[in-house]
Amino acid sequence: MTVGLTPYQLRFCPASYLHEAHLPSSWARVPEILPEWRTLPASNGALLEALTLGTGYEMPAMLGGVALFPQGELVQLLRRLGAVLHGEAIRHCLLAPALRQVITLLGEEGHRAVLSQLDLLIGPWPAGWQQPLPTQLEEASLEVAGLQFWLAAGEGEPDWARRLALRLAPASLGPSWRLTTDQLPLARALCLKIAKQVTPQCCHLLK
Repeated sequence: MTVGLTPYQLRFCPASYLHEAHLPSSWARVPEILPEWRTLPASNGALLEALTLGTGYEMPAMLGGVALFPQGELVQLLRRLGAVLHGEAIRHCLLAPALRQVITLLGEEGHRAVLSQLDLLIGPWPAGWQQPLPTQLEEASLEVAGLQFWLAAGEGEPDWARRLALRLAPASLGPSWRLTTDQLPLARALCLKIAKQVTPQCCHLLK
């Protein structure tokens, strides 16, 4: 079983989960010079300061545990959520290159699952939740979209949200979701439903 993060690691040890693309410019050569940089205690204090990551945040009660997921499962979950939120656009995608790219990202089984479950997940989709595919679909576009929705549903503090974002490869900022208070229960239910389908082995972290 793949091991995720502990709450302590998430709070105090950014070197253990930071995607290298988010390293400060002054650290550009560190992975080359110090291949063991992720395991050095000094790296954590230096990165907390360089990235101005506060440590006094509270984890969101319902959805905060996603930040502790193992890396592969985190990406898989947010990518599927992002795909579902573009499900109508994927369903009607007629451009072969774009469709091939979507299938490459999701896998054939994941692509079929998105299309078959789209109308069943939460009933009628609230206005604005379904988004068009970006003109240029980057490798990380779907998980970044999933992240934006998860953050909106989770209502987490900025220092928690930044840590979650730092675990993912950067991508052009896509859609954002402004959820009303009465939409939050449905949004959270959607996040949890996708998690149970895609990463059931990690759902204990969301309780």
